Amino acid sequence: MLKIEMIMIIIYIKEMRDEQMHRSSRLTAKDFISIGLFSILIYIVNAIVSMVLSPAVFVAMPLISGICLFFSATVYLLLAIRVGKRGTLFLMAVVTGIIYTLMGVALMLPFFAAAGLIGEITLLPGNGTQYRQIKRQAIAYASYGALFGMGAFVTIYTLGSSYFEKVNYPQALIERTIEFAYSPSWMISGLVFSFVFAWLGSIFSTRLLQKHFVKAGYITHQ
Repeated sequence: MLKIEMIMIIIYIKEMRDEQMHRSSRLTAKDFISIGLFSILIYIVNAIVSMVLSPAVFVAMPLISGICLFFSATVYLLLAIRVGKRGTLFLMAVVTGIIYTLMGVALMLPFFAAAGLIGEITLLPGNGTQYRQIKRQAIAYASYGALFGMGAFVTIYTLGSSYFEKVNYPQALIERTIEFAYSPSWMISGLVFSFVFAWLGSIFSTRLLQKHFVKAGYITHQ
């Protein structure tokens, strides 16, 4: 009889633990707010770096996104490790798509959502702890970043030069963007460069996060 009771207690504890883990894996209202705020911050970092690098747009436009991702990787990791749950990268990508939609490029919403989904897929294998692992999140952000850098070219493929003319891009810049968009070598270079630099930015952020945020108790990682 005692053995049966012990077995029942063990089963009950296991069920309670599983239920607690299931609940803790759900995104809360606080998580949604964090994702929204950090997504806007990531957009701002990318925009600032892009503006600083604007003189290089005629020379190496496809590579600029990779450098932007390098600097915004710290912000993303801070968000991803703090929330530590499935869907964080996807929702960040959706918020980014919404920002671009408000700027008049509605097709960026499904495009960035797809990019975020690909990043989430790289995080799927695991028991849940992978969402707080910097190395796994680095690969996920890099996978998302590789497609992120192609946003301007997707606009060219679908809308032609009409959008850029609408927002008063210089004609020379429009023509150069089209040249980059239809160059296979630049396309591949942009994809690889964005992936590598988003990954490097994530790896280089590790010490910064460890020094300033982990020690302060703001985040914990595996």
